[in-house]
Amino acid sequence: MKKWATLGLILVCVSGFVGCFKTQKCDLIPMVMVDGVMYLHTGYYNTDIHECGIYDGEITSEVDGSERPNVDNQSNFGKGYGYQIGMTEGTIEIYMNDKWYIFATEEARKQINEQRMGLQKEEERK
Repeated sequence: MKKWATLGLILVCVSGFVGCFKTQKCDLIPMVMVDGVMYLHTGYYNTDIHECGIYDGEITSEVDGSERPNVDNQSNFGKGYGYQIGMTEGTIEIYMNDKWYIFATEEARKQINEQRMGLQKEEERK
C-alpha cells in the first residue's frame, strides 16, 4: 500500500511539472518595430559619441517579453526609450542605460556579426 501511495504522489508531482512547462511563456530576443520593420537586439552597443542629441523617434508602447511587437514604436522590453536611425543600413540605435544599443533587421544582424565594425559585445565592456 505504501508503494502505491508513493507512486501516486510521484505521478501527481510529475504531472504538475509537465503542466507547468506547457503553460510557461519564454521571453523572446528584445525587438522593436519602427516604420513597419522589425529590429532585433544585436548584442552590441555603439561606442561612438552621438553628437546631435536629437532622437528620430521614441518607443511609446510595449508588449510582453514573450510577444512580438505588432505596431510602430512598440517593443517587447519597455517604453520611453529614444532611438536614432543607425549609420549602417537596416539598423537603429536605442538609448538605454547611458548606451546606444544597436538593433537590426535579420539581414543587417548577419552582416554586423560578420563585420563587427567599431562594436563591442556588451559582456566585454562590463
